[in-house]
Amino acid sequence: MKKKLPLKFVALMIFGLTAFGFGQNAPKVEKVEPPSWWANHSTGSVRLLVRGANFRDAKVLSKNASLQVSNIRVNQRGDYLFFDVAIAKNTKVGKYDFEVSNANGKTSVPFEILAPLDAKTNFQTITNDDVIYLIMPDRFADGDPSNNLGVDRQNSRAWHGGDFRGIQSKIPYLKELGVTAIWLTPWYDNPDEANQCDKPWCPNTNYHGYHAIDYYGVENHFGTMEDLRALIRACHQNGIKVIQDQVANHVGIQHPWSKSAPLENWFSPFSPNTFNNSVLLSPNASPAERDNLLKGWFNELLPDNNHYEPEVAKYQIQNALWWIGATGINGIRQDTIQYMPRTFIRDWSTAILRQYPKFYLVGEVFEEDSAQTAFFQGGKTGWDGIDTKLPSVFDFKLWRTSQEVFTGKKPMRALRDVLKYDGLYGNINNVTLLANNHDTDRFMSLQGATLEGAMLHTAFVLATRGIPQLYYGEEIAMTGGHDPDNRKDFSGGFAGDSKNKFTKDGRTADEQKMFEWTQKWIKLRRESRALRLGDTIDLFYDNEAYVFARKVSQPERIDAKIIGFNTSNKEKTIEISKNSFSKLFWIFANDKLSAEIGNITDLQALNGKWKIIIPPKSVIVYRMNSR
Repeated sequence: MKKKLPLKFVALMIFGLTAFGFGQNAPKVEKVEPPSWWANHSTGSVRLLVRGANFRDAKVLSKNASLQVSNIRVNQRGDYLFFDVAIAKNTKVGKYDFEVSNANGKTSVPFEILAPLDAKTNFQTITNDDVIYLIMPDRFADGDPSNNLGVDRQNSRAWHGGDFRGIQSKIPYLKELGVTAIWLTPWYDNPDEANQCDKPWCPNTNYHGYHAIDYYGVENHFGTMEDLRALIRACHQNGIKVIQDQVANHVGIQHPWSKSAPLENWFSPFSPNTFNNSVLLSPNASPAERDNLLKGWFNELLPDNNHYEPEVAKYQIQNALWWIGATGINGIRQDTIQYMPRTFIRDWSTAILRQYPKFYLVGEVFEEDSAQTAFFQGGKTGWDGIDTKLPSVFDFKLWRTSQEVFTGKKPMRALRDVLKYDGLYGNINNVTLLANNHDTDRFMSLQGATLEGAMLHTAFVLATRGIPQLYYGEEIAMTGGHDPDNRKDFSGGFAGDSKNKFTKDGRTADEQKMFEWTQKWIKLRRESRALRLGDTIDLFYDNEAYVFARKVSQPERIDAKIIGFNTSNKEKTIEISKNSFSKLFWIFANDKLSAEIGNITDLQALNGKWKIIIPPKSVIVYRMNSR
């Protein structure tokens, strides 16, 4: 028979448990964000957001003189705690604790000072020397079946099983193709369960990654944080950079914040977004219209973060810096960037570039208007007096026009008519030109699409100014209409696939032709400074043809290429005066153009003119030889 403890002893036990944080109303810690930081960082003071309970009237103490606490704030419910941590220079790497206490007890807030990653092998920025390849991890390759929770590949809106290890296993394929950077759609942790709504796209899972429930968590379907780091290390070892897709604008409705926000104004009040995007560009728009674009929700499943609240802005800036420092990534693609205040874009870009100068940041301004996209790139002050400092934006106008030209919907001169707006941008060479992405119909599923048209579209993207971005599967002419058809699995990346399109033997003749064509143009671009960084000079354009030069002047020589496109069914002959070349490019040896791509031969000037012949539905490239 067990002996009963004396009442006095029981009382002492209860008192002791309470005193050390086990009391009913003692502080409780559930999550700390960010969980870690670095000494000697440009952000010498980091602001922690602690989720838990019983923080009202709490005190926070540092147990180490190297970490000083200040600016403590608790929300009205007492379930979120904010405080700044000033990190002394040369603070030692290791695990630390902060003590949080109230009248009922105390508990610890864990925090870690990490060793910085080697800058020689990490953080190297994306430049015009790179070709970006967009991958949806869930749809590319499955390298770890153990994380295939709820996978149903027969359901186009379900999880399909692709992951970090799968991508890592395909690095040899990426190197064979020639791409030098991969952009992965968001790897934040997303809900496992499907979204339910009354829209045609429901129920659907969050395989795409845009419904974050943890800004510091890794999606369990893709692997662990260590799997992600292993992938990035392997990519860097193979000369491939990695771009993270971030989503500061909104979270998923299943995020803990949706039930209990850190602050009453953490989210903008629900209001459907009208997506009348032009009001952001216009200085004449009413404040009400502009507020709708910046505060309206995309839909009822995506609460809109309020970046006018300083705590929200600080949180998102720190989150971006943490992912860079913790993983060694080389760039960030910021989703739906124009729907956040331009002051926030400026502060976000400035903070990142202060720590990582020249870091690649590209914003999604999904608007087919050159003036609107240029308005968001940094390097120029807008009508609102703000320079966003944002290095790059996607050129959706030129992308769409290229698709329309090479599917026969617009004349060739339409490309020149878009390029004439290049002067609107702060830095036209930093603009990112997409061939396609995960939100658009694949080229081969467009009305009027042909394999020849797809080849010309790819060639134009790789021949023109800016940083080129391809989309997985376009290099083998994959088809795919509206979402989710445009997000089909890459055949050969999953167990049971009947064909392996990652290999030549698994491709059809047309798929192999497209692959080799893409590979050839990537190689041509890699070997030509003119195609990567050159000025664009229009030489000829009409409804059927467009001939332009890309030229870079160097101290002792000129690197120049002549590129000619012909979309007609007939051979196109174009004569250009040699004098126009000499004025543009100085003097060229032997008056000769060397053939590089196309069914063409070297050209010699005759009677002071170059006669350029472009076969039907094709592109030619000449190298200009300078003295």
